[in-house]
Amino acid sequence: MNYWEYILGGTLVILLLALGVVFFFLAYQRRLLKQQQEHQAKETAYQQQLMRASFLSQEKERNRIGKDLHDSVGAMLTTAKLYFRHIDRKSDQIKFDELKNKSLELLDETMVSLRRVSHGLRPIVLERLGLVEAISNTVTQINQSNQIRIEFSHQIDQDIDKEYQLNWFRIVQELINNTLKHAHADQVSLDVSICQSRLVFRYSDNGIGLKEKRVEAGLGLQNIESRLNLMNGELKLEEKEESGIVMLLTSDIEP
Repeated sequence: MNYWEYILGGTLVILLLALGVVFFFLAYQRRLLKQQQEHQAKETAYQQQLMRASFLSQEKERNRIGKDLHDSVGAMLTTAKLYFRHIDRKSDQIKFDELKNKSLELLDETMVSLRRVSHGLRPIVLERLGLVEAISNTVTQINQSNQIRIEFSHQIDQDIDKEYQLNWFRIVQELINNTLKHAHADQVSLDVSICQSRLVFRYSDNGIGLKEKRVEAGLGLQNIESRLNLMNGELKLEEKEESGIVMLLTSDIEP
């Protein structure tokens, strides 16, 4: 082998190595791009699931309000209208007073029902006293049933945005509702605090976990995550075989 053959051979080796590096880089870029596309597709699908859960929750709430208005308020107003039609000053005083009193009673009941519906949209305790008192009130009502024991603790020393308070109250209701319906638990622990301008909420129960109730709880959890997304929040879930679930939920305290 002469000098030029060595140079030619070395050049070919370097060229092959360079081509190998180029092909490896292109393959790596292609795989990276594919992974990014798959991740983006999964993220898009996940966001669509959250939107679907939010829409279904809103539709469920509309149906509930419509049913309440139709079944209670609508029926009472129709009955009151019938009474008013029969009120006639020419009637004897006893009948006149009886119809008038019944009509007024129905109107009072209608106002109570309307207040109940409006309080369901935005609970009066939450509106007047804030998130902690609203949760405390809910916990007290449930504990009085003697079917489950909820321990609630809190350390909040900063104001929380009003809309965020409503979102968190609905999240608490959803969590407790899932536990009551599906977890077969008799103990629940709630703790809420503020750490570095983030609201931190720890929820745990001693129920069956999610393995046996994953289908039923799926929409509820998606609805919770949908609300958390509105507050730049996140949910971390830990499942234990013998002690139910532990959830750590965090969010901003204001937009």
